[in-house]
Amino acid sequence: MASVPSPDPAVADREALRAALRAGLLLGWTSVVGIAVVLVFGPEVRSPTAVAVLTGVGALAHTFLATLDWPQLLRTRRGRLLLDAWGAGVLVAVCALAIFAGGQSRLDLLLLLVVPFLAITHQERPGQLAGWLVAAGAAFLAAVLAPDDRLETGEVLLHLVLLVGATLLGLSLTRALERQALGRAEAARRAALEGALLAEAHHRVKNSLQVVSDLLLLGRPADPTAAAVLDRAAGRIRSIAAVHRALESRAGAPVAAPELVTALVEAIAPDVPVRVHVAEQLTLSADRAQSLGVVVNELLTNALEHGSPPYALELVPHGDEIALLVQDAGDGPDVAGADAGPADGLGLVLVRQIVGAGLNGRIETRGGAVRVTFPAAAPGA
Repeated sequence: MASVPSPDPAVADREALRAALRAGLLLGWTSVVGIAVVLVFGPEVRSPTAVAVLTGVGALAHTFLATLDWPQLLRTRRGRLLLDAWGAGVLVAVCALAIFAGGQSRLDLLLLLVVPFLAITHQERPGQLAGWLVAAGAAFLAAVLAPDDRLETGEVLLHLVLLVGATLLGLSLTRALERQALGRAEAARRAALEGALLAEAHHRVKNSLQVVSDLLLLGRPADPTAAAVLDRAAGRIRSIAAVHRALESRAGAPVAAPELVTALVEAIAPDVPVRVHVAEQLTLSADRAQSLGVVVNELLTNALEHGSPPYALELVPHGDEIALLVQDAGDGPDVAGADAGPADGLGLVLVRQIVGAGLNGRIETRGGAVRVTFPAAAPGA
């Protein structure tokens, strides 16, 4: 059985980084809009032309960055260098904007968007993260101290506290998202492992049942009555093996009804033509598939032994129920009666019990047709 790999933390880091880059592009355009608002409605800026030119250059740069294939670039050294150039360019641009616009424009607040982005995109490398935080601190000091119309000390301190808080919040949210991504990956890994183990179990059960069926037939007696009993028992075992073969490929997922019925008919009547019609959309859980497998085996085997061709099997939705119809040209068994005949007593008892208790359904006969109906949704589903 193939092993299922454990979730890789590096994968979660890359996913978080890609999300941060998407957010960075969005924040870049948010900054452009914010600067435009300042130019049109905000306080008077000292060099509006320089601010407008820098804003236009920033908009062009973000347009270019948005066209790059970042998932592929981040796997290369070139991509990391481009990311570093992006961060450095944004820091320089914000400093220049704050200086050209003047302290009263408060464009240093753009660092509330920039610094968390830089921290998130470099948080997986502590050494680089420390360097970028130092660079961001220097950029903040330049943005608030270089202009002639500096802000009051209290407002500068407030901006600094907001900047530190936004950075810490961004880092905390990123780590939470990484843990969530790792949790989802671990849950998917466990589900895949359980599915693989279940498929292996179905495979082993199928093989074991086939061996048991072969062993029964190996000691088949010459007496026709005794041989018929063994044949019927071997047929039941083969039908259950066919169900496990269908379940094996699903790894715990519901099995497609056409696949299940086809496997059953091939196991029960390999050399007899049976017209089969099964609704393509029907699926069955493992327990209902096994119950239906036994019912199909008994009814179709009974039709082959005591009926006459042509033989037909149908499994289709019928309102809120599913209807199974097994039909031949004979009179059909009295499976709805309280007493079973001596030849088919066990088979008909099985059918009645499984239809009633296993499928929560009902059974009726009409001429050479046996009809079983049961709820489309399993009890408690």
